[in-house]
Amino acid sequence: MIGITSYSVYVPRHRLRREAIATAWGAPASPGCKAVMNFDEDALTMAQSAAWPLVQSGGAEALSFTSTTSPYWQRSAASLVAAACDLPAQTATADFGGSLRSGTTALRAALDAVAAGTVRTALVTAADCRDGAPESAEEMSFGDAAASVSVGSEGLVAELVAVVARTDDFPDEWRRDTDAQVRSFSSKYSLTRGYTENVVAVGRTLFEKAGVQPEQIARVALASSDARAHIAAAKALGIPAARVEDVRAGDIGITGAAMPLFLLAQALNRAKTGDLILAIAYGDGADGFLFRALGDGGRLRPDGSTMEYPTYQIYRKLRDYRRATGGGAEISNVLLRREETQNVRLHGSLCPQCGTLQFPIAKVCGACHHHGGLIEKPLARRGRVFTFTKDFLYTAPVEPTVMAVVDLEGGGRFLCQMTDVDPAAVEIGMEVELVLRRMREGAGDHYYYWKCRPMEGGI
Repeated sequence: MIGITSYSVYVPRHRLRREAIATAWGAPASPGCKAVMNFDEDALTMAQSAAWPLVQSGGAEALSFTSTTSPYWQRSAASLVAAACDLPAQTATADFGGSLRSGTTALRAALDAVAAGTVRTALVTAADCRDGAPESAEEMSFGDAAASVSVGSEGLVAELVAVVARTDDFPDEWRRDTDAQVRSFSSKYSLTRGYTENVVAVGRTLFEKAGVQPEQIARVALASSDARAHIAAAKALGIPAARVEDVRAGDIGITGAAMPLFLLAQALNRAKTGDLILAIAYGDGADGFLFRALGDGGRLRPDGSTMEYPTYQIYRKLRDYRRATGGGAEISNVLLRREETQNVRLHGSLCPQCGTLQFPIAKVCGACHHHGGLIEKPLARRGRVFTFTKDFLYTAPVEPTVMAVVDLEGGGRFLCQMTDVDPAAVEIGMEVELVLRRMREGAGDHYYYWKCRPMEGGI
């Protein structure tokens, strides 16, 4: 028996009201808001944030990263996510993209790998941060988010009952290698011929393959191209709207490749033992899954505090910040390799004589001056602010930059920038967590490092 062993989601803390977008363009306002990444986030950092809780709880022998907005065309984002999660070099990694159902394509591959005995556990993490053209419906609707699921054969929260796939080379949404924004044929025909036709066909095939009736389905996770299409598709499948997961279009947005896994996690979280869960992802065809819940859900953390951008202009400035900054010094791969365990995997050194854990990695203990034989050890990724300062001279899109010294749980003191925080709310003793973020660009590359942010409720 194979299936889902755990699940997690990540939603950026920043929000942009659709009214702010409408005001900027003198257009009619749409209700609600959408989740938007901070200036130092991207699909890779969001995916790592979604994957980390699952790595902490169960590890992974394989990790797949999936996105239509990966920060790299050539470099494995999955390998960087695996390193930031401190997974061993033996971890099998893979990158998926090119389609809004790339997340479920990766999930199918993970399930196949576990079923074949290639690996015992596999983790799939999906994230997207798509941009719509200015003044477009997509700019109003697109949101940023990430979700992860772990697959295995032991400790299941849901078993796989059946899976089907359907391919369809139908152009309704696309983005060329030269495009910054998504393009689309927005029309009723595109919706019915593309989305509805594929989702309904996959759903019916899945029912037939599994030998179940629509009325037996307890929870339905249908990725949607807007806030309504999934309801119509569920109705065509004979499933009432009350059983369909809310796609969170009103307060998060349409989240691209992350949405199918996000909704699956949401459905698993609300399922009761024995519930049948239907999950379908659309994009150049469709993938369909039928799972049976093996226990009650409730593993997702409730929504936390949010921070709202006051104007569209500030949001746009921060959104475009990384694209506008491409300078900076090159960091050699010699240095990157030498310091990977310290700067990416977050390892410190433990003194065997006095037990002091310190960072950066050292050859001499700073407490008892013991030298030689210090033990490399992973740092905890939570702690409390020991001290901080507000830097108004550091070049950043938002001033001031808060610099903090963090006392980590279990030992080690870490100097870093703070993010996702109101500078006026920072205080000594504040509980924080370390998060992977994009730092300055340099010599045509993205460089990542760790920042800290307040724990939920501490903004």
